[in-house]
Amino acid sequence: MKASATANKKKAGPKPRPASPEPQIVRLIAIDDIDPSPLNRSARNIDELVASVREHGVQQPIKIRPKGSRFEIVYGERRYRAAKQVGLKELPATVEDLTDEEAHELRIVENACREDPHPLEEAEAYEALLAMKDGRGRPLHTADTLAKLVGRSAQYVYARLKLTALVPSMREAFWKGELTTTTAFLVARAVPSALQDEALREVREEFQDAEEGEPFPANDLAHFLEQRYLTRLDRAPFGLDDPKLLPEAGACAKCPKRSGNQPGLFTDAPAADTCTDIVCFRKKVAAHGEKLAGEVRAKGGTVLTEQQSNALYQGGRQLPWNSKYVDLDATCFEDPERRTWRLLLGDVCPSPTLATDAAGTPHALVAKADGVAALAAAGVEFVRRKDAGDSADAGADDLGETGEERAEASRPPPDPAAARAAAELRRATIANILSAIVAAAEARPADDSTFATLVFDAMTHGGYHDAVADAVKRRGIEREKGATPEAVLSAHASGLQGAALRALVLELAIGRGAYFAWSSKYSDRLTAAAAAYGIDIAAVEKTTAEQVAQRRAGRGARKPKKPTSVN
Repeated sequence: MKASATANKKKAGPKPRPASPEPQIVRLIAIDDIDPSPLNRSARNIDELVASVREHGVQQPIKIRPKGSRFEIVYGERRYRAAKQVGLKELPATVEDLTDEEAHELRIVENACREDPHPLEEAEAYEALLAMKDGRGRPLHTADTLAKLVGRSAQYVYARLKLTALVPSMREAFWKGELTTTTAFLVARAVPSALQDEALREVREEFQDAEEGEPFPANDLAHFLEQRYLTRLDRAPFGLDDPKLLPEAGACAKCPKRSGNQPGLFTDAPAADTCTDIVCFRKKVAAHGEKLAGEVRAKGGTVLTEQQSNALYQGGRQLPWNSKYVDLDATCFEDPERRTWRLLLGDVCPSPTLATDAAGTPHALVAKADGVAALAAAGVEFVRRKDAGDSADAGADDLGETGEERAEASRPPPDPAAARAAAELRRATIANILSAIVAAAEARPADDSTFATLVFDAMTHGGYHDAVADAVKRRGIEREKGATPEAVLSAHASGLQGAALRALVLELAIGRGAYFAWSSKYSDRLTAAAAAYGIDIAAVEKTTAEQVAQRRAGRGARKPKKPTSVN
């Protein structure tokens, strides 16, 4: 009785396969008596297999199982279809009486052991097996037991299963070769299903100048997806532990869509605090904005329009250095205790102003002059620095704008296509100026003081945080899967000596701030370095304009424009 009770407690599941199964007898079965399995993926391109079968016949038997008076394919459907296309009447096969679960297990193992299965085939097979249940409705497998079944790591199985998050258009791009396994996985884990069609259109537009038939470049696509569809939670304007901000989503800290809560998919440390559902993130930002707007209005403050916010942020995510406003949640660096302006002002905080940056993130602001005055009136000691935001422009309006700034804000927005073209030309010109600086630096003697002076000046100022990644891309250095730009550039630098190594250091130093200029076309340090090394910026601009024009013309020739309909 005890033995029987113990046996009844065992989890139901498919009967175990023999540890060392006997070789199966190969039989010739009439092709007309064989049916494909509904669980098998439709065979795609089998032209090469057809040619092989026509010349050599079917060399490997397929596996079938009895289905009434007929037979159903367990695995080997491509061989079956190729044989039918060639006109064979019989097919070598091994016949075994199998349950649905056993047949599907064998199908998955056979596909996993094939020399070159398509990752989507594996993913869909794993998904189907996980969906199978026993007579009591309990799953027959988990990802971990499935990993043991196919002889793979659990992380491998999790990664393959993530590919099933691709929508049909992305799957088709995967089959066509536009996506590799790496980039398909990046899309699957970063882009919500609802946005994947839109993302595919954007990616094709972004990389339209790529070689025909070539997959999207992995490093560039990863950067594109990170910027557009992965959102770092440490930069979120709302509280990550707030379950009430968007009740249906709950708190971000415990959300399964947070990368830190998906260790099987996100093994890279930088992604440990990232939201992978940008739709939900945007909803939370909007809800946070509405909440802030209500609080600002309740305190007698002002909520700026989109046009006013754009004028204030000048198309960026941070206030310009000379803005008359300060973010209440930003650190006040004039405060010895480095408190935020909100904490510093406390109950004496003036009426706030709510503005939205270029990324759509709301910010509660106060005019710096009003904040300083409120602190002074409250008797708080405050060390005030004289900067461009403290000018004596008493005639400015509520936004702290001068007449010139108001006139600029009232002008119509620039043409988007022209703005993109101008931005492309500017970035390409900066890259060419940097390359010219590098060439000039390498030609200077080792004791040249220009290098030390420029590096010291550049490294003691703020800078561009993507300088390393930009240098890797500008130098055309290959990046393997999972490799960080820092590691790649360090490996590259280990092979440089003397002038070449000094030039790389200078490239990083100048590149940190090369793309940011508030009052002129190029940054002060970029122009200073160009002047120090005798680089003719006007000549670089002319050459770059010709290069960009040629690239744009080439893209236009490869991708004809859609005809404009006339109503």
